[in-house]
Amino acid sequence: TNTSSGSMVVNDAIVHLSVETLPFGGVGASGMGGYHGKYTFTTFSHQKSVLVRDFTALGEYLGETRYPPYQDWKIKRMGLLLKNRKIPKCLSLIPYLACFLLGVASVFLVKFLANKFNCFEIVQDM
Repeated sequence: TNTSSGSMVVNDAIVHLSVETLPFGGVGASGMGGYHGKYTFTTFSHQKSVLVRDFTALGEYLGETRYPPYQDWKIKRMGLLLKNRKIPKCLSLIPYLACFLLGVASVFLVKFLANKFNCFEIVQDM
């Protein structure tokens, strides 16, 4: 089926607003300013966010805190689930470190293969 919406949730209601990585925006006039983080770049392509909620046992266990009666343990659990967690700076460097190590490993691999197949002798003979 086709839908004309800024974002959509399947099997739930309004939960997509708690996911910070999904873009924000609507359709038509309500889509004006539909950006959030990296989505500023793609604001005119008007991407849609779709969140599909599963009904696994863990999902149901964590989701039960949203429904009344609201007890103290449910409020504490919701506070933990909705807490804004920032990625530590040191973990954001992992992709760069992995690329660097891959580059260093590729140099050693090329040298090993060149020695194994005597590629340097071919160059020296020319």
